[in-house]
Amino acid sequence: MNKTIVTILVVLLVAVGIVASSALFTVHQTQQAIVMQFGNPERVIQEPGLNFKLPFVQDVVYVDKRVLSVSTQREEIVTRDQKRLMVDSFARFRIANPLLYYQSYGNLQIAYQRLETILNSQLRQNLGRQILNNIVSGERSNLMLQIREQVNKEAASSGIDVIDVRIVRADLPKENSEKVFD
Repeated sequence: MNKTIVTILVVLLVAVGIVASSALFTVHQTQQAIVMQFGNPERVIQEPGLNFKLPFVQDVVYVDKRVLSVSTQREEIVTRDQKRLMVDSFARFRIANPLLYYQSYGNLQIAYQRLETILNSQLRQNLGRQILNNIVSGERSNLMLQIREQVNKEAASSGIDVIDVRIVRADLPKENSEKVFD
């Protein structure tokens, strides 16, 4: 009789342990979490710590809280004075609204692709309106501020806050550089 009670208690403890471990989850300092119930968002957790969810019914999706960056491929841009430039750029951003971000993109790779497209588009638009001297001179910081604001407007609707946009390098195409040196 005693063996039966001990066995039942051990099985009960194991079952309680399994349920408790599936009901608890940790949100780290670098993360935000979305608690999903049957694929629908229930709540967003932005503070780090130990949290509870309904075991076997709710899942947790983690979203990065850190400042992230996206780089664009080298693009050829034609300026207002018909000069061709090869431009490399990058943007720094953070996920401000995890629920909106998750509903818009679902994962970080899709967000990177979309931000890269937005950044390239804004670079082409804004640099295409400028003359070469403005791009390579002191006007560059004002130009980057304008581009950041416009990229931020487009990205804000998907829960992303663009912090900074920079041109890494702006060079003449290889053919133009060779002609200048010749």
